[in-house]
Amino acid sequence: MDSDLATPYGWIMTGQGQDSAMKTAATQLRSVILAKEDGDFIGDEREVIQLLGVSRTTLRQIARLLEREGLLAVRRGANGGYYARRPSLGSVEGAVIDYLEILEIRTDELSTMAAIVWIEAVRQAAGARTPTAKSVAAKLSKAVRGVVSPMRYDEFLEIEKKFRSEVFGLIDSPYVKFIFQITARFGERRAKSEDRVGRADAILLPEFVAKWRDIKLLELNAIAQGDEELGVLAASRMRDLFRTVSQPEVLLGTRQDAADEAQQPVAM
Repeated sequence: MDSDLATPYGWIMTGQGQDSAMKTAATQLRSVILAKEDGDFIGDEREVIQLLGVSRTTLRQIARLLEREGLLAVRRGANGGYYARRPSLGSVEGAVIDYLEILEIRTDELSTMAAIVWIEAVRQAAGARTPTAKSVAAKLSKAVRGVVSPMRYDEFLEIEKKFRSEVFGLIDSPYVKFIFQITARFGERRAKSEDRVGRADAILLPEFVAKWRDIKLLELNAIAQGDEELGVLAASRMRDLFRTVSQPEVLLGTRQDAADEAQQPVAM
């Protein structure tokens, strides 16, 4: 008897364990889909049954699985059939992040992985050695030099997010970008769940902002010069600096506490 028990990403189970035949058929249909473009017609139910060599009941179970994966669309009616789909980045991110939550990933593990991926991203950006890389580095260097202090923590995060987006745009590595995005999004969720009161409005100490600016310019200089070794060194220093953000002494206080100083920023 076919079972309707399945995990989200391809492991179909029966009461007796893994159903190898069903797994094989699901893998085969998944391969067919991935060889097609989004929206391509695969066939009607009868044609797909013949293609996979399974029963109608088994095919419908496989179809439900692949629909959950975001790889298949099943349309009913006279013009119905099976159509290839591509899962959205948002749906995949959501599933992975939910799974990380189930695993109870520690914050220190999260920070370590984000740092490792960022170091690789900067190395690849420095290794690009293209006119575009030099242009982006020059543009970002100008922006970094314009950063003033004191700075709110949420403003700092926005600047970092924009900077990272530009750097990832220089590298040809969707996997590195995806892993970093997953890690960053999970970190954002973890921060909200821990309800870090006052963190968004906290003011970063001028000393921290100055160090961040110096290291950021070093990263950009490595990219502009095409120096991968310097890029790794600079990104490693940035990793060490970011570890201090969780320390209370890095923050000047709340927005209210620092209102007068914030109204008169001092260029760094």
